[in-house]
Amino acid sequence: MTSKFTGRVTNSADIKYGRYSQGGSTERLQYRLGWWTRRNIPTSVDDIIYTIAKGVEKRPDLISNQVYGTPIYAWLVLQYNSIVDIETELVSDAVIKLPTRSRLILQILGTGQ
Repeated sequence: MTSKFTGRVTNSADIKYGRYSQGGSTERLQYRLGWWTRRNIPTSVDDIIYTIAKGVEKRPDLISNQVYGTPIYAWLVLQYNSIVDIETELVSDAVIKLPTRSRLILQILGTGQ
């Protein structure tokens, strides 16, 4: 999506009052529609610069597995880069940033393990 005011390409996380910028959930009968609560995670000078290769495009779980050794940090791949639409934003040759494993554990998750 291109902003009519700035002319720059934006994503759904950039919309001030959008559901992706505010987070939350909706419940209807027994069905639940949830979305992530956006966390502002500051970047660091020691971030990993990762170029998305063919085979892992549109797959934050595979990127997480390559970088951290487990697919459970797929949410971090998306949130750290404000990616909402993996079909258009997590594509081959795109460059993203990721925190180092030690920073993820010590600072972001705060587990100290």
